[in-house]
Amino acid sequence: MNIGFISLGCSKNLVDTEIMMAILNKSGHRIVNSPERADLVIVNTCGFIDEAKEEAIDAIIEAGQLKERGIIQYLMASGCLIQRYGQELLDEMPELDGIVGISRFKDIAAAVEAVEEGEKVAWVNDPPKSFIEAGPRLLTTPAGMAYMKIAEGCNNLCAYCTIPSIRGRLRSNPLSEIEKEGIILARQGVKELVLIAQDTAAYGMDIDGPSSLPRVLEVLGGIEGLEWVRVMYLHPRHLQAELIESLAANPKVIPYLDIPIQHVSDKILAAMNRGHDMDYLYKLFTKLKQEINDLVLRTTVMSGFPGEEERDFELLSEFLDEVQFDWLGAFVFTPEAGTRAATMDKQVPIELARERRDQIMQQQKAISRAKNIMRIGRQENILVSSRLKNNLYLGRGYYQAPEVDGLTIIKTSASLKKGEMYPVQLKAVRNYDLIGEM
Repeated sequence: MNIGFISLGCSKNLVDTEIMMAILNKSGHRIVNSPERADLVIVNTCGFIDEAKEEAIDAIIEAGQLKERGIIQYLMASGCLIQRYGQELLDEMPELDGIVGISRFKDIAAAVEAVEEGEKVAWVNDPPKSFIEAGPRLLTTPAGMAYMKIAEGCNNLCAYCTIPSIRGRLRSNPLSEIEKEGIILARQGVKELVLIAQDTAAYGMDIDGPSSLPRVLEVLGGIEGLEWVRVMYLHPRHLQAELIESLAANPKVIPYLDIPIQHVSDKILAAMNRGHDMDYLYKLFTKLKQEINDLVLRTTVMSGFPGEEERDFELLSEFLDEVQFDWLGAFVFTPEAGTRAATMDKQVPIELARERRDQIMQQQKAISRAKNIMRIGRQENILVSSRLKNNLYLGRGYYQAPEVDGLTIIKTSASLKKGEMYPVQLKAVRNYDLIGEM
């Protein structure tokens, strides 16, 4: 049977999609790159915030319209939204032939077989107690890079976050399995490995207490063929001295860190249950810049958390001006059912929260542009991801994470190979992108 996937949400969800694709391919099914060419479509959903839930529902509805028109025969859904709402979604969306939660996604071949036999599948169980999100994958990322999920679930219990209730508690992939996966990916031509988890800095805390991320970096740094190891989603509370030293010392760990701070006001940080204060953040980023040469920083912030007053927002803006993150994402607080923040007093009007978010993004736009202008004249290795047309390619430097940051446009008369790195002289800036020449 021809099976098409619509993978929504974060890169962690994408890894699960790639595992399901490999399982179905091994079972004799054919994975197709367009829903219109499929007999069965599987929507791997996100269910973290309202916008993600709406996107998932819309994707299911659109795929259901393909089913109504006879273009596809079956429609299934998996992922966070299914884990969160389960049978309720199956009851309210008759176009769905089956749902599979995050604890059963590796049973996808059996679920597909059951759907083919006419069963209305509803396989949703409690989150797993151990790390199951591993196995062979059909990579869907651009040539030369892949995501590696080193842990799943989260123990941080931030007041606004539904992840622990959806994905469960922290569970780390054993180090030996990480090494095996790294070797396999390197043999497949992966040059850049992007480490992901709900909180990568918490890796191993469920196994032996302190963070074992330094051991992960050491092991991956020794794998032949890997050139870049990029670390995403580091909770600032867990960036302790040993980990910072490991990030700075390993030559394959690129000096790019994604550290979501969410806010800086002591009052808001305490209400969020972030486990640190503003002074800690100032000291942390000062230390990181001192310890790691050519450091590029990315963060995420939230506007409109309950109780956020004008002075709290001003502190956040001042902090961003002081630290000068290279890249930043901002989103508006939404009161998610089941979280403590949803029932807190002093909810901020959504219009004001959006206005503050837009102010932050406008502020950051100028900072990111200035940072890019400072890169003009430098020569950087660029990982080529695609060809636009003759003499024009797209790629990324170490200062650009996949999907969330800008790109580097390469002008050259040479023929470049996707998935390989080439030295490029940076010449100009266009919006969030850089332009360079071989």
